[in-house]
Amino acid sequence: MTRYSISSWSLHGLLGGGMPLLDLPAQMAEHRIGTLELCHFHLPTTDDSYLAEFQAALSAADIELYSLLIDMGDITSPEPAKRAEDLAGIKRNIEVAAALGAPKVRVSAGQQAPTPEVVALSAAGLADVARFGKTVGVDVITENWQLTSLKPGPLGEILDRCDGLVGLCADTGNAEGPDKYGTLGALFPRATSVHFKARYSDDGAVDAADVERCFELSKSAGFSGPVSLIYGSTENEWAGVDRLKAALAPYI
Repeated sequence: MTRYSISSWSLHGLLGGGMPLLDLPAQMAEHRIGTLELCHFHLPTTDDSYLAEFQAALSAADIELYSLLIDMGDITSPEPAKRAEDLAGIKRNIEVAAALGAPKVRVSAGQQAPTPEVVALSAAGLADVARFGKTVGVDVITENWQLTSLKPGPLGEILDRCDGLVGLCADTGNAEGPDKYGTLGALFPRATSVHFKARYSDDGAVDAADVERCFELSKSAGFSGPVSLIYGSTENEWAGVDRLKAALAPYI
């Protein structure tokens, strides 16, 4: 079901300015957003007692935790020791996601230019963590994000090499460029979730034509999943999120 979601990144200023993460679920409910993607670095601790407390806050506010966004590691590092260390760190965060009850994690496909060798490393690393995720009930998705997977060609090859083990989050902002809509047209058919980043005019208004084009493409692709509102500023975050929500209302 297509539904509003939010990444905790959109509240990064508030969370970094002293707002407890435990307050976020109740605030989401006030703004009628029922699905959360949580950046792993917004967890102040991964102690079992805190994770249980956060789960309780989610449950009390009737908020679905869709994914843990793992924002660390380069599974395509040219140094084997670094790759191994980062893969181990990703697996630890998958265990955190399992403890929180998150059904998915988002993992970067890599930070190196997508040569054939790097594409092979990326696919091997993603498949490795995806197989580990299956053992604890967590699915792995990746994203058109960071150097290895920004372009749909290498990203598609990486996903193909993973033989269905790895899903995809399509990020509209990361697709920006002269062929934005061609990129999204290639990504949306494979997407299980979307991160929506708006274009803005000089007066701060959301570009309605861009919103319409993005959602025309997602509808044509048969996309059905959470659409996370990604607001990039660290000021007046909830006002910015509400403005995004209003702009997307005709499509969700």
